[in-house]
Amino acid sequence: MTSFAHRGNARRTALLRLGALCGLTLAGDIPAALAAAKRAAAPALLSVDELALTGVLAELVIPRTDTPGALDVGAHRTIDHLLHTCASAADAAAFRASLARLDALARGHAGKPFRVLAAMDQTALLRALDGGIAPFTPADMAAFRKLKSYVAFAYYTSEAGAMRELAYLPVPGGFTGYVRVTPKTRTWAI
Repeated sequence: MTSFAHRGNARRTALLRLGALCGLTLAGDIPAALAAAKRAAAPALLSVDELALTGVLAELVIPRTDTPGALDVGAHRTIDHLLHTCASAADAAAFRASLARLDALARGHAGKPFRVLAAMDQTALLRALDGGIAPFTPADMAAFRKLKSYVAFAYYTSEAGAMRELAYLPVPGGFTGYVRVTPKTRTWAI
């Protein structure tokens, strides 16, 4: 009888220890998840200023209207991620250099960084950049067009871009729930 009670206590103690271990494991996941969320907020490749400038440019390319703008969907963060994970080191460096050149020209033109210029001045500079008008070069124009393609990709692959800006049809062609199967019916390739 004593041995049986001892085994019961041992089992109970083991279960309590196992529960405590699981609890500690879960408790350890929460701070790790919170730390991961903070890390996710930091840019992967761009500096904080470069990320902010990319966000301003993205919003100028696809502004908020009755649908979210590029900044609303985090296109600048997607671009940062793409540059970090998919672009070559040379392409990423070229992207960063184009941001620095635009900012330097804005400072030379108006004495302020691009992202704090008045919207009218930002738009005027981007029109000159898009047209390759001096002081911008054809290389600057090409870099801006690449940025616009990054913004378009980031925006239209976001949920808001794909489902609110574009028409979204989850099952193209509709759903046919009843199909008569005959010996000549062929199986669909997937």
